[in-house]
Amino acid sequence: MMLECDPVEVIDRQLAAYQALDLAGFVAMYAPDAVVSRFPGQAVMTGHEELRVGYAAAFQNRPYTLTLGERIVNGQFVIDEEIVAVDGAEVTRVILVYEVQGCLIARSWMLPDPLEAE
Repeated sequence: MMLECDPVEVIDRQLAAYQALDLAGFVAMYAPDAVVSRFPGQAVMTGHEELRVGYAAAFQNRPYTLTLGERIVNGQFVIDEEIVAVDGAEVTRVILVYEVQGCLIARSWMLPDPLEAE
C-alpha cells in the first residue's frame, strides 16, 4: 500500500504540538471526523470540537511531562508508549495506537497502564 505521507511524521507533529501546549496545532493533526477511543473501542471523543473540549484541560497548567518511550510502526499504524511523569518521577505509561489516513490521524485508541486497574 502506498502512503500519502509518513505516518511517523504526522504523529511526531501531533506530539510536538502537545509538548508546546499548542491545542489548535494538536487538533489540526486529526481528521475532522477523527475518533479517539479507549481500547478496544469505547469512543471518548469524535471530531475537532470534542477534541478541543476534551483536551483543553491538558493544555493548561500541566503538572506533568510526557515523553515518548518505545514506538512500533506498521503501515498507516503508529503505536507509541507514552511515559507520564510528575517532578521527574514516572507516574504511568500509556499505549496509544494511531491510524493515519490522508496525512491526518483518523482514529486513535488508548490503552491505559494495566497496573492502574489493580
